Amino acid sequence: MRGLLGWSPDPLDLVPALAWCRQNPDLVLPTFRDEETWRQYVEALVRVLAEDHPEVGGPAPFDLDRAVETYQTISWVARVAAEPTPAADVSLVTAAGWSAVPAAVDKALHDRPVVLSEHGVYVRENYLAAVRSGADAAGRFVPTRLARGLTRLAYAVSDVVTPVAEANAAWEEGLGVAPQRIVVIPNGVPAPGAPAPAPRTRTVVSVGRLDPLKDVPTMLRVAAAVRRRVPDATFLHYGPVPRGQEEYARSCHELHTALGLGEGFRFMGPTKDPTGVVREADVVLMTSISEGFPMSVLEALSQARPVVTTLVGGVLDAMRGAGVTAPPGDVHGLADAVCALLLDPGFAELLGTRGHARVTRLFGQDRCLDGYAAVLGALATDVRGTPAVADGTGTGAR
Repeated sequence: MRGLLGWSPDPLDLVPALAWCRQNPDLVLPTFRDEETWRQYVEALVRVLAEDHPEVGGPAPFDLDRAVETYQTISWVARVAAEPTPAADVSLVTAAGWSAVPAAVDKALHDRPVVLSEHGVYVRENYLAAVRSGADAAGRFVPTRLARGLTRLAYAVSDVVTPVAEANAAWEEGLGVAPQRIVVIPNGVPAPGAPAPAPRTRTVVSVGRLDPLKDVPTMLRVAAAVRRRVPDATFLHYGPVPRGQEEYARSCHELHTALGLGEGFRFMGPTKDPTGVVREADVVLMTSISEGFPMSVLEALSQARPVVTTLVGGVLDAMRGAGVTAPPGDVHGLADAVCALLLDPGFAELLGTRGHARVTRLFGQDRCLDGYAAVLGALATDVRGTPAVADGTGTGAR
């Protein structure tokens, strides 16, 4: 409780408790059902809620139901820690969240080095989700504190952190990762061939799951604003509805109806050919409120399509000079940019050509894979130490 939800404990102090769970898996559930464990938990909860730091607000109001829910959450962390993992030379953690738990245990018990490959910023995305959830202070307290605790644990046990963008690195340093342990490795796409010409049908394509982080309502409002000025513009959105986001998807369809978009904006469902659907576009649109180094932008640029996007994560690093950006949620700014590109196809083609050249020069798949191979290979060859991997291997050593 103190290690995961406390504000300033040493995250490594949590590791022995997690290791105990792996070593005693049959005792985890009986321990959590023991009255003495509950008593110790309540004491720890009271101490955490009483913490006073200038960086945080006042204590969150907790009732018995909330305390029980939090106890169950802590028990799930213990159960994750108890699960065995296969033998390996290196643990590759793909998000600074729950997946750090088994990696931390394996490092403690087997001296297995850890590489954290961070695409989005897990703690930031949880903060955003909490703000948008409408939950009360106690309802926001547990998920955000847990996300922060898991993130600090992931950063503390990682030998190397490989964010996909410099924007992520600022968060990592702010939560305790030394700069010499950070190696930026941007995403990459297969080498693009000669791009097909844009269809010039005033078609706008977006690709992404129906998820609050993608801010689909803003996308729908942008479409409505564009179609008021360019009535023959058509918007095609490709992407699945993730498990657990069914209600969000329903709300998006309801907004689509309320805006009267009709066939002017079509939800096309999942696609197995993102680069293929991008070729249908004159402009590619992205309205996310959080990203790492978005593949949808790289895929668009690889097909020489200009991108209109929110300025989040590593977007600017990916498409500098090859598209137009606006702040998250800026319907008017995004709509103005889409209209400008639809109404001036020559300018759109110029930006697309720049993007194609930029992807070819900087963001090839081989370069991305070589970066990971260098980091993982260096650790795998000497599992008893921490090699100096931040030496220019990969694409952005720091």
